[in-house]
Amino acid sequence: MYGSIELGGTKIRCAIFDENGKIIKEIRIKTEDPNKNLEKISDFFKTEKIKSIGVGAFGPIDLDKDSKSYGYILSTPKKLWRNFDLVGTLKNNLDIPIKLTTDVGASGIGEFFLGAAKNKKSSLYLTIGTGIGGSFIVDGKIVEGFSHPEMGHIEISREIDDNFKSVCDYHNSCFEGLCSGPAIEKRAGSKGEELDIDDPAFLITARYIVKALYTYTAILRPHIIIIGGGVANKEGMIEKIREEFDKIKGEYLILPSSEEYIVFPDLGNEAGLIGGYILAKEEYEKGDF
Repeated sequence: MYGSIELGGTKIRCAIFDENGKIIKEIRIKTEDPNKNLEKISDFFKTEKIKSIGVGAFGPIDLDKDSKSYGYILSTPKKLWRNFDLVGTLKNNLDIPIKLTTDVGASGIGEFFLGAAKNKKSSLYLTIGTGIGGSFIVDGKIVEGFSHPEMGHIEISREIDDNFKSVCDYHNSCFEGLCSGPAIEKRAGSKGEELDIDDPAFLITARYIVKALYTYTAILRPHIIIIGGGVANKEGMIEKIREEFDKIKGEYLILPSSEEYIVFPDLGNEAGLIGGYILAKEEYEKGDF
């Protein structure tokens, strides 16, 4: 059996999968003190004979295995978790292989193998909600360089008359600062779910989202773009995004229709746990532990 952990900023989901990828047991824990949380998580996995665990965690996290802080959660706004040795603690408690990636990395893997990107060579997975993050998968592997991508923090060129103050503490015009759920709420003065899809706040957000998607498309050329999260799930939003994408892509890049190219996740809220299971199984089968 294999374990999967979806470590979110507000809640933690843990699941035990059988050899065929079926969940046989699951728990949910509120994200609080890391040591207490990890004790509960470890106790849960000790109830079965687990071969390995895949973890998708909020970040930033250190994924460089040559680094002294590999497996640590780094400069997160969640103070109790800052500089916490996540992988080391799990290994000490359970003594089994641990595969760590970001939360969007795990979800991207789930969608690549068993979801909307199944049978594609590459896929870009984005979540646009309280924050914005993404992962790029090629041939079943998450593409990373110095560290994991920070797709929510690329610069967006603003429209001339847009003087909105970004909600990002680090950047004035980044994707997350202009297009996340809190950004829409601040721009409109109301929660997103209370707004009509034709509200100016949603219209400018759709245009900015498309600027990001076109940038990713031109650089990475993914076979498909999968968009999840509360902002993307707003009724009518994906249609706005596709419409704006068709306006700016022009004829230079040869792409599928926007309805085929920009899609919702197939696995919904289960993508992260399923991705964690896939990563856990791969880690165990590699055998280099």
